[in-house]
Amino acid sequence: MIPAKPLATAKSRLADAAGSRRADLALAMLLDTIEATLGAEHVAAVLVVTEDDPISAAASQLGAIVVPDVPGEGLNAAFRYGIEVAAARYPGAGVALLAGDLPALQARELEAALAVAASSPGMIVVADHEGVGTTMLASRAAAQLRPAFGVGSFARHRALGAIALETDDLKGLRSDVDNADGLRAAIALGVGLRTAAAIADADVTKG
Repeated sequence: MIPAKPLATAKSRLADAAGSRRADLALAMLLDTIEATLGAEHVAAVLVVTEDDPISAAASQLGAIVVPDVPGEGLNAAFRYGIEVAAARYPGAGVALLAGDLPALQARELEAALAVAASSPGMIVVADHEGVGTTMLASRAAAQLRPAFGVGSFARHRALGAIALETDDLKGLRSDVDNADGLRAAIALGVGLRTAAAIADADVTKG
């Protein structure tokens, strides 16, 4: 499950790096994340929780299932609502909550992380590249998930009992993009085709 803010406000901290391409870049990163997720083995469906029409159309074309952001009360409310929808549509299936700004994500990384979640009794959490935020929270039982995303979320999820998944093989899964430094780090790993196209006219590798 991937939440997506409206493009009008998404990734505001990338405005200096991407300029007028900020919204395009935000959408490209989201779609590259969705595509990598759809390519992971044993992923039954990718649910995108959003109220943005362009995102809904583009995500649907890729094969994702769009879930309207009924609560409209921010990230964690969107996740909680999405968990309810996922549990109703796919009873008994595990659920992973994923950041939508992982343009360097590889399907094999997600497969490895989901395999750990499937064999764990509770939640597992993956920290971002700074070790502060959360890029994925997953459990084989949807009812166990307690999303607490936002600044400092990794520590909160650990305090809620999530087991940290720490390995050097998940660099793409950990490389969320919140600012220009994060974008450059993702580019160094290798981003998806849409993200590469969106940054082609913007110099984000310097400064």
